[in-house]
This record gives sequence, C-alpha cells and structure tokens, in this order.
Amino acid sequence: MPEGGLPYVIIAVVAAVLIAVTVVLARLAWRRQVRRYIVGLVGRKEAVVAALKAVDGIVRTLSQGTAADLVAFAGRDSADRNGMAELGSRMRVEAAELADLPLPKKLWTLADRLGDAASVLGREASRVGESEGEAALDALAELDLTPAREALAATEAEIARLAEAYDLTDPSVYGGGLYI
Repeated sequence: MPEGGLPYVIIAVVAAVLIAVTVVLARLAWRRQVRRYIVGLVGRKEAVVAALKAVDGIVRTLSQGTAADLVAFAGRDSADRNGMAELGSRMRVEAAELADLPLPKKLWTLADRLGDAASVLGREASRVGESEGEAALDALAELDLTPAREALAATEAEIARLAEAYDLTDPSVYGGGLYI
C-alpha cells in the first residue's frame, strides 16, 4: 500500500459501514410505516363490514316484519330508511377517502378493493335510503350487496397476503382494528 493511503482506506470502510447501516435502518423504518398503513386499512375495512352488517340487519328485520313495517319503512320519517341513507353517505365518503389516500404502491390493491366494497355499499344503501314511498320499496327489492361481499372477501385475502409479507402473522381484530 502506498504511503499515506491508510487514512483513505479507513474513511472508505467507515463510509461503507455508515451507508449499510443507513440502508438497513431505512428499510426497517419503511416496513414499520407500511405495517401502520395496513393497520389503518384494516380499521377502515372493519367500518365497511360494520356498515354491511347494519344494512343486512335492516333487511333481515324488514323481511321478518309485516306489511305495515314495510309501509313504515317507505315513509318519510323512517329511522331505518334514514339510517340506510346515512350509511350510504358514509360509505361514499369512505370510498372517496380510500381513492385519495396516499399509500405505498404495494397497498394500492388493498385500498382499491376496499374502496370498491365501500362504493358498492354506499351506492346501494343510498339508493334505498334516499328514496321514499314505492321507490324505496322497489330499491329495497333490487338491493344487491353481492359485489360488496365479494370485494370484502378479496380485501380479506389481500390483508392475509400482506400480513404474511410484513410479518403481521398473528393479527387479531379487536375493537374494529388490527391489534398487534
């Protein structure tokens, strides 16, 4: 080694070590941030699932009710119909927020599928909730939540895939969110 080259070698080794440490720490920080995004999206999924269960509950109650219950549902002051309108509005807002949410590219599929579920649920619930009289009953008869259920099933599959990829293999739902 030429005389005076040792300091340059030491500087190069220290720089290489610092770069390697920085890369490793940045990668760990990024994985942690992505995990937080996943947890947030799971919380949003639970909100969509809760809205779907609420709509299902209203439909189930009406299907077991009397003709007078259906007439009351179609009326202007129906709490259930107004509740469906509110759920529809909330799900449309949820879908819009999911579409605009800045996420890492690896989470776009999850957000898109969840947004699809919220959008379908919002459209269907609003169609029933914002109608009155016979139009509300017609919309109720045409209510199709199958696409929302399919989108939620796809969301579950995507969450399972991401949970495996980001070491969230022991997640459980607690209080409407992912509890780790």
